[in-house]
Amino acid sequence: MTPQQAWAVIEQPSLVIDVRTDEEVAAGTLKGSLHIPYEIIVARAAELGLAKDTPIVVFCRSGNRSGIAQSMLQADGYTAVVNGGAYTELHAANPGAQVNAHWVP
Repeated sequence: MTPQQAWAVIEQPSLVIDVRTDEEVAAGTLKGSLHIPYEIIVARAAELGLAKDTPIVVFCRSGNRSGIAQSMLQADGYTAVVNGGAYTELHAANPGAQVNAHWVP
């Protein structure tokens, strides 16, 4: 998926989740994104009460961990999860964009 394709999904809107480490997020993230490390994404999604059909876009440093997070969520029954790929590419494609403005926890 290209960054432009990922942004098209994000703008539908979707819940955008950064699955990187605390240190990576501290260095920069998409404005408004929810931070949930990929290792605990299924448990946190359940804690948040996310419906299984919630549109979700996950991203990380390269797309690898977000791919793992996508697979974990799909294995738990989430049906609308997209791997948005790399943070740097998403940010470069739409710098300064706000995500998750529609989402109220």
